[in-house]
Amino acid sequence: MDIDSLDILSCRITVGDPDPGNPIVIRNGIELTEVQQVRITESYKKLIGTARVTFPKGTVYKSTIIGPATLEGVDARRITTEVMQDGVLIEKRSGQAALDDKTFKVGQRINIKLGYNGALKNMFDGYVTAYNSDSRFELECENMAYKLKLKTAPKFETPVEGTKVNDVLGEKYGLLKDTGFALHSDTRRFDIEVGKIKITDNFTVADVLSAWSRHRVYCFLKYDAQSSDTMPAIAVGRPYSSSPSQPQFPSDGTGPFVIRFDRHVAENDLKVLRTDPRFLAVQAKALGTDEKFFEVTVRLNPDYDPSDPASKEFQTVNATQISRKTHKLTGNTTAAGADTRTKADLSTYTVVPYTSTNMRITSDQLVEEAIEYFRSYNLNGITGHLTIFGDHALAPACQVELRDERNPSKNGVYLVEEVTTTFGTNGYRQTLTLPYKIKGAKTTYGDGKR
Repeated sequence: MDIDSLDILSCRITVGDPDPGNPIVIRNGIELTEVQQVRITESYKKLIGTARVTFPKGTVYKSTIIGPATLEGVDARRITTEVMQDGVLIEKRSGQAALDDKTFKVGQRINIKLGYNGALKNMFDGYVTAYNSDSRFELECENMAYKLKLKTAPKFETPVEGTKVNDVLGEKYGLLKDTGFALHSDTRRFDIEVGKIKITDNFTVADVLSAWSRHRVYCFLKYDAQSSDTMPAIAVGRPYSSSPSQPQFPSDGTGPFVIRFDRHVAENDLKVLRTDPRFLAVQAKALGTDEKFFEVTVRLNPDYDPSDPASKEFQTVNATQISRKTHKLTGNTTAAGADTRTKADLSTYTVVPYTSTNMRITSDQLVEEAIEYFRSYNLNGITGHLTIFGDHALAPACQVELRDERNPSKNGVYLVEEVTTTFGTNGYRQTLTLPYKIKGAKTTYGDGKR
């Protein structure tokens, strides 16, 4: 009688001291293969990803003790000797012990590998930032970008125009110098413009990179397939809704991962939305030369008459005044509607944010960009979350292709914004947030043709 093999959940969690010469290396580590729950949350909108690891009382770990003495309470089952380069003879003792309140320390490195039947995938590298040893052992962790919170950014100021990510994070301004991080190869190829950068106070590198998200330029960690370095790289990208003239997110080169609802999906609360274009508004922002934002909002003109050449298709509402400094430097004019004190109530509209990448843009140009984005906005999208089985080890900013034969309106390629990975007594799952449809499905998938 044949017995089908069972898929058994497996994990390997290593905690130890960071190597000063190579942050990805863990020294004097202990290894744990039992856990109550792991929860990892990472998003391309946040530089710092987090993990929470919970161990039950009585959890046993493996360790290797280097030195001449046996530590109290450690069962030294195996002893080996090794001659160091300086001729000193040391002993290595492999043993086991139970977790206690002295096992972990804040600042230690942690690596989490998860999978089935011992086929483990690397899911998290970071540092222990807090731990609780009361009723159960619970570790709170941040990913490798934690190091950037400990590095003061150099003080510099860039020109208003022409400043690129490659300059700021490369050798010209050296924001990543001595951090151990490199710029992702796709980001170098994109050569994204970020406008003026001014660092005159005591900011950390993490402060600077996180602040870019206000301009919808997102910095996050991503492993670089083009690099032999095991450290994750700093990836920079703009969402697909930001500007059609700007490049997109770094790719892992494998193409979209296909998610079939009849095979990969554990549960979902997705809702297919169809937005009425008559009640869509684009709220556009831009940064003036005085380093202050101004904005305009565009919507369809309800009285638009295509047969009348004087009739305008779009209305401009809720515009803000241009500062005198910006007006003096650029000759910028204030958009229509800025002098109106009564603001249009858009509470019943679908309001979509947009940020211009042009650092010397005029109000009229901002209106043109907002209209261009309005025309290209995908009115049919989805909201909610999708939970799949965790063995696919997906990461933020990857692309997934949804295939649902029962509800084909969802079908298409999406950009994954956030991934929450859970592992433990309730199984192994990944919950995906999918806000952007890159393209819709053009074929019927039942015939296997693309």
